[in-house]
Amino acid sequence: MVRSATPTRPADFNAPYFDVREVAWLMKCSVRTVRRRLAAGRLAYSQEAKGGLILISQEDLARYYEANRIKSLKRWRTDPC
Repeated sequence: MVRSATPTRPADFNAPYFDVREVAWLMKCSVRTVRRRLAAGRLAYSQEAKGGLILISQEDLARYYEANRIKSLKRWRTDPC
């Protein structure tokens, strides 16, 4: 089975599920990076059967972003300006 490694713009941004190529486009990364995050368990997904189409829900994508967002840096300066 040959997998396409080209991120693809989703046809519908309000769709409940996206495939791996669409998620790569949304995350502005490669399809390989998305597959690595799926394999590591960092991004949840649905799959009907082993080897079948992988789908990522909008909710799972939102949870991924929330869990991986950059926290604000603690200010080192303690005295007021």
